[in-house]
Amino acid sequence: MVDKSDDGHFDSHHDSPTITTRGIFTASTLLALTISVPAIVVTMVMYYILKMSLSLTLLASLITLFLAMGFGFKLSKELEKIQQKHKNQDDNDRK
Repeated sequence: MVDKSDDGHFDSHHDSPTITTRGIFTASTLLALTISVPAIVVTMVMYYILKMSLSLTLLASLITLFLAMGFGFKLSKELEKIQQKHKNQDDNDRK
């Protein structure tokens, strides 16, 4: 019997480990903070502490955002590997 699971994939059994909502929120929050916090810090430091012009501050913030998105992409790949490893361990424990 083949059923469609909650995540959109077809499973042949009901006991497969699923991604929890808490896990999704945790990973999403971690990625959002990884991308946004560096740009906010650069913006605040350059504009309020170093007293740089607004255009230079925005340019530096934009560059920081692109670098942080690249790092966030790598981090998401690592989180996917970790989740896959735990899924495989759960599958082995059930056998």
